[in-house]
Amino acid sequence: MPRERFEETMRDIRRRIDAMRERKSLYLFLAAAGVALFVTILAPVYIASQPAYFKRYPVTEKYWSSWSKSTHAEIACSRCHVPPDILSQARHRLRMLEEFYLSALMPGRSPDILEPPPNDACRKCHATNRTASPSGDLRIPHKAHVIVLKMKCITCHNWVVHFRNPEGTHAPRMATCLKCHNGKRAKNGCSDCHKKKTFPVGHRAANWLVIHPKQQAKVNCKGCHGWVRNWCRECHTKRPASHVTRWRSLHGDKVAVRRNCEACHVSSFCIKCHGEVPRLNRRMAPKFVR
Repeated sequence: MPRERFEETMRDIRRRIDAMRERKSLYLFLAAAGVALFVTILAPVYIASQPAYFKRYPVTEKYWSSWSKSTHAEIACSRCHVPPDILSQARHRLRMLEEFYLSALMPGRSPDILEPPPNDACRKCHATNRTASPSGDLRIPHKAHVIVLKMKCITCHNWVVHFRNPEGTHAPRMATCLKCHNGKRAKNGCSDCHKKKTFPVGHRAANWLVIHPKQQAKVNCKGCHGWVRNWCRECHTKRPASHVTRWRSLHGDKVAVRRNCEACHVSSFCIKCHGEVPRLNRRMAPKFVR
């Protein structure tokens, strides 16, 4: 009996040692698999998901530079350029993993990874129930534009991070607003959008169309009209109402104030029909005076 117990005890010890060896092998396998997973997948995905990763591409380095100095410098690229749902974010991670290895095999390639920011990405941080603008002057009903009209945020806010508008700022341009607010698709009165700007007092003068050339030195016309292409040409390329069929024979009585003519015509325009204006000979002048 003692011998049988001894043998049973030894067999039990051997089973425990074998079990420990199996567990150790399993642990070693899991550790190796974890290291391989980290080195081949998790680390590359993390590295490729950092904004600084795009500095390696000549075509995107300038975008990284502008991003790093913008108001969104603390926001990762994927938070703006990828829809916020889990599936889209997972697909983006896989795409970045693929790009990590492709860029290693093909240095200098031009990636095409990030899409224009979708509305859902913007709305993760920015609310649509606001109407005020940073300057306090504009009334911008974001809900009406984004929710009701289904407009894309980047239609107006396309200068936010990577570019500056022609005026050198990141703010939306009035020219963009006027593409819709043209008086037909949407209202275009100053007070419809602006709180502080109103119709200039001088514009209410009955003869404004006649006197407005003299006002150019006093006011900044381009402040309002510079946003509309060919604003002046809309009127100045049309034949004036006074220029009736017999205008050529009647216009002589109307040119007492020549400056009115020169609002449209250059000073040499009259010469085409009338020729050069005669000049008085100073030596002969006394004879004519007598």
